[in-house]
Amino acid sequence: SGLGPGPHYVSVSPHGTGPAVVAGERLVRLDGLQNFRDMGGYGVGSGRRTRWGRLFRADSLHKLTDADHVTLARLGLRVVADLRSDKERLIHPNPLDAIQYEIVGRPRRDEIEETPLDFSTVDGEMILRDIYVGSLVHSAHLFGALLSSFASADGLPAVFHCHAGKDRTGIVAALVLLAVGVDREHVLDDYELTRRYRTFENQQDSYANMIEMGMSAEAAAGVLSTPRWAMQDALDALEDEHGGIERYLTGPAGMSTAQLEALRDTLLD
Repeated sequence: SGLGPGPHYVSVSPHGTGPAVVAGERLVRLDGLQNFRDMGGYGVGSGRRTRWGRLFRADSLHKLTDADHVTLARLGLRVVADLRSDKERLIHPNPLDAIQYEIVGRPRRDEIEETPLDFSTVDGEMILRDIYVGSLVHSAHLFGALLSSFASADGLPAVFHCHAGKDRTGIVAALVLLAVGVDREHVLDDYELTRRYRTFENQQDSYANMIEMGMSAEAAAGVLSTPRWAMQDALDALEDEHGGIERYLTGPAGMSTAQLEALRDTLLD
């Protein structure tokens, strides 16, 4: 009871022999946010694990309470990466000093002649799939810059977030975990965890906004979901179109091999 707010980590060592294993709770419990999560504890093929307390993923920080700020201060965050658009940041300013990486899943409106969607017939889950796959093309340079920042000497502890901590945050989390060697099925498990913490009931404002835009109830529910198949399609595209995570990051994303190795060194125990 005297530990104070924030996540706590326990080193567990087998009796007699064997290396100690650090364990922790993935969800960082906050009053204003539902989906602030520690990315530690995921195993890789070499027997190593992602380090606890170094990299976090989250929903929008604008709902942080005073008590939440105290909790986050204990994390010692050096970097806050905001994946939202300028418009989102204007409506809900970030309460923390943040670096913006505006992740987009399709060309910007001034680059294409846009055809309005028929929101009454659109497939919400397909929208998510297209965002994930499209972001690999249209935001590659931002992914490379963001992951490179995590590999720098003062790049961690860090948190990256969008609005719900699900889609833009989800694709960044997938790239990070794949880059350090986490198994693909565990990457997909991490993506689906959002449905446990950010439920339909606490997304009623987003749901109402989509209905107001003319989207059907079914489509809006699809957009708010975490369909494993949609992220799986994105990971398939990463393999089929880009030759896998390493070729993608050192190719379109612009990372060097040295930066990729530094990322693994800094995120793995």
